[in-house]
Amino acid sequence: MLSNKENYMRVLHREVPESVPMGMFTMMRVSCLNERRNPDFSGFDCFGVEYVVSEESGFAAGFIPKPGQFMLDDITKWRDVCYVPDLSDVDWEKMAKADLAKIDRDAAPVMSDNLTGIFQALINYMGFTEGLCACYEEPEEVKALMEWFTDFNVEVAKNIVKYYKPDGVWMPDDVATQRSTFISKEMFEELFLPSWKRYSEVFIDAGIPAQLHCCGQCEILFDDFVSCGFSAWDPAQTMNDLKGIKAKYGNQIALVGAFDGNGKIADPDLTEEDVRAIVRETIDNYAPGGGFIWQGGVAARPDKPELAERNKWIYDEVAKYGKNYYTK
Repeated sequence: MLSNKENYMRVLHREVPESVPMGMFTMMRVSCLNERRNPDFSGFDCFGVEYVVSEESGFAAGFIPKPGQFMLDDITKWRDVCYVPDLSDVDWEKMAKADLAKIDRDAAPVMSDNLTGIFQALINYMGFTEGLCACYEEPEEVKALMEWFTDFNVEVAKNIVKYYKPDGVWMPDDVATQRSTFISKEMFEELFLPSWKRYSEVFIDAGIPAQLHCCGQCEILFDDFVSCGFSAWDPAQTMNDLKGIKAKYGNQIALVGAFDGNGKIADPDLTEEDVRAIVRETIDNYAPGGGFIWQGGVAARPDKPELAERNKWIYDEVAKYGKNYYTK
């Protein structure tokens, strides 16, 4: 039997796995880029953006810029305000050896560090209100900022490929709400897609597969996802036409997730068999032919300890039902 890591990597390489893999990977951290962050990833990042952990964000690990503390309020001033760290004196070989010694490369796929998404960088600098207004009012300045930001990330990526040799790259960039993308497809393709391609191509050209993280209803951009060469997309939320995506793209771009942890599965009246049946139905919908990685459960809550038991059923059924799914 192949390990979960081996099956995961088969999917990222667009091959049919031996069993349904679970979406667990190890995030590789480049220490010189994270030295200003706290253990929970709050604090300042290397670009000067301050992050906080809050109850409102579900205690997400430092992905929320501090409210009211945005660095930039005028996109035309970005050259005077924005900066990247000086990495000219970094001993990449020595740093990579130390960083990699902290992780178990055999336990799960090791995904490259990605500090922030391209679109998210603009929002982190300016906030949604000013950032989205800038896209409409000063698109050339937005494009210039994105190109400059991507220049830095591409140079970092080249060193990651050379010295860290990750199994894959995980690129997070949330460009959508639950109902639509924040900007039009045309605007995305003009301002942000070129940077997505430049960054992902560093890894893909080196034979390292790329997995995109993009929440929300983003199916309108799916041809763009494919054009970037991504071989997997998470969390594949169910407000998208996932069956249509599966039918059109097959295992060209894997669905990682395709499971609504706040939907039917959260019904308190469900029995254990009901829960297990939902798991089997999800796998039957999206796993045929490969191109599927399980990711999802019911969000645990301290006031509802029964949800932890429900997650045990979910993952137990994934392991049992998915074990011989492709070899029956």
